[in-house]
Amino acid sequence: MTHSAAWHHQSTIRVRGYELDSYRHVNHAVYLSYLEQARWEYLASRGLSLQRLDELQRWPVVAKLEIEYLKPAFMDDELVIVSRLTELSKASLRIEHEIRRGDVVITRARLRAGIIDETGRPAAAPESFQALGEPA
Repeated sequence: MTHSAAWHHQSTIRVRGYELDSYRHVNHAVYLSYLEQARWEYLASRGLSLQRLDELQRWPVVAKLEIEYLKPAFMDDELVIVSRLTELSKASLRIEHEIRRGDVVITRARLRAGIIDETGRPAAAPESFQALGEPA
C-alpha cells in the first residue's frame, strides 16, 4: 500500500554542543540519532509506542538508510524533522525524512524498515500498523 505524502509528522530538536565535530557543525553520525528520535515520536503519535510494539510482539527495524547532507547545522540551531510514510507492505515500511532549519532543507533521508517478531525473524505487520498511514 502506497500512501500520499500530503500529511506528515514533525519533530523538533535543538542542536547541542556535544553533537558538533571539530569543524563546529553537527557531526554526520548525529543525524542518525535525530532521525531515530523522530521515528519514535512518529510511531508513538500513531499509537505505536515501544510499550504497544512489545504488546504486539512486532518491531520495525532499519534495513536500509540513505542520507543526503545538503547544508550543515550548527550549535543552537532549531531543526524540524518532517517524516512521511511512503509505503507500507505486509512486512516492511518506507519513511522519508527531511531535516529543516527554517525553510531550508539541510538533510534528506530515505529509510526501509522490516517488521520482525520476538524471534528476530521477518513477520507480518499487525493491522494496527495501518495507523502509520493515517494523518494524526
